[in-house]
Amino acid sequence: MSRVSKVKIQGLYGLPTMQTPVTPAVLDAVSMFIRQHKGQVLGLTGAGVSVPSGIPDYRGTSGTYRVHGSYTPILHHEFVSQHRSRQRYWARSFFGVRPALKALPNAIHEAFAALEKMKFMPGLITQNVDGLHLAAGSSSVLELHGTLKHVRCLSCGQVESRELFQNTLEALNSDWAEFGRAMAQSGEEFARRPDGDVDLPPNLNYEGLRYPMCQSCHVGNYMPTVVFFGGNVPDAVRSQSYRMVDNAASLLVCGTSLSTFSAYRLVRQAREQGKEVLIVNYGETRGDKDATTKIESAAQDILPPVVAQLAHEVQLARCP
Repeated sequence: MSRVSKVKIQGLYGLPTMQTPVTPAVLDAVSMFIRQHKGQVLGLTGAGVSVPSGIPDYRGTSGTYRVHGSYTPILHHEFVSQHRSRQRYWARSFFGVRPALKALPNAIHEAFAALEKMKFMPGLITQNVDGLHLAAGSSSVLELHGTLKHVRCLSCGQVESRELFQNTLEALNSDWAEFGRAMAQSGEEFARRPDGDVDLPPNLNYEGLRYPMCQSCHVGNYMPTVVFFGGNVPDAVRSQSYRMVDNAASLLVCGTSLSTFSAYRLVRQAREQGKEVLIVNYGETRGDKDATTKIESAAQDILPPVVAQLAHEVQLARCP
């Protein structure tokens, strides 16, 4: 794997990123990595694997932070403590959450599901909240940062589906729902952001937006079951992620800059345990210096052909 490792070094310390040519040798190197650790390769994915499904990322080449430097996500303490921040969040997600929830898995999600089905991978950890790994057929998925599919009451803990919450939100704000329908009919689109978020047009003031209270205790505010910026991964989820790394022989990281410490510490844990870490990501990551191998390419250019190659090998092995 010396060719791949050389490319990794050239991408470090602020030096120009050099894309790894997707050659048969590179695909063979990834296949070998998965094959030699068969049954114990743990996946770790980020927003980059969902970009081909139409869900924007934060830090990719066309990510929100790169294109819109002024973009500021809602922080955990702001949502919990401020009515205005909750209005802003629900307003921005009013038009963005349904497209996010309707997104379909792409070839990368399907590749990870195939690796699990072929017993190469016992499971994966994803930072994504879109549920697309599960939709693609992966069954052992730890959603490190939660899921958009539900909301939870901050007072009593009651959980409700985001679909039902969205129906109520639209009923409370029929003028907003009508505005969205008019935009759709005109062919206009909102500028979409990660995690079911959009940029609101300047003529739409969110200060009058109404959002539903908890249907159980009738006093609490709902919050999406996702880890907001500035929030903490639940203890049980964090512990499970540690156990998954403990039980793995190697770590395959795809489509993430590893900027969040909750993901990066898993790479660091694997390396402290002497395990191999292969990173497939176009662009520098926080874990480049920890990786045993870094492939400077988009995951969709690497994973699907590698899995097709492994599937062919499995099929040949079954033939008498």
